[in-house]
Amino acid sequence: MANYKILVVDDEEDLCEILKFNLEVEGYDVDTANSAEEALQMNLTDYNLLLLDVMMGEMNGFKMASLLRKNEKLKHIPIIFLTAKDTEDDKLMGFNIGADDYITKPFSLKLVLMRIEAVLRRIKEKSEKQKADLFH
Repeated sequence: MANYKILVVDDEEDLCEILKFNLEVEGYDVDTANSAEEALQMNLTDYNLLLLDVMMGEMNGFKMASLLRKNEKLKHIPIIFLTAKDTEDDKLMGFNIGADDYITKPFSLKLVLMRIEAVLRRIKEKSEKQKADLFH
């Protein structure tokens, strides 16, 4: 999965490092941020996917995702929530905000990797179809 850049946003530094290590082993380019505020200071247009926790300090992941979905330059970036918030209402809120997937903690790293691949594959296929439609 070379050439894909992922941002992990989670206030648990250990979890960020575990995800970063394992995603890099799979060939992804990975950065981390330990808060939504820190992530929003970064150039988010550089990323192909965001892994976003919900329960963080001042700004939670739902609020950050909401802001991204309202921004013309950022609304296309896929978001996978990776969170301990596991009720049906939490999941519905995440998808209503515009999540591409919603994974609850604790999680299997293999499952996270498979779901990242699935989201990126869908995005790539959609992009290729749009390009093909331009030429027909």
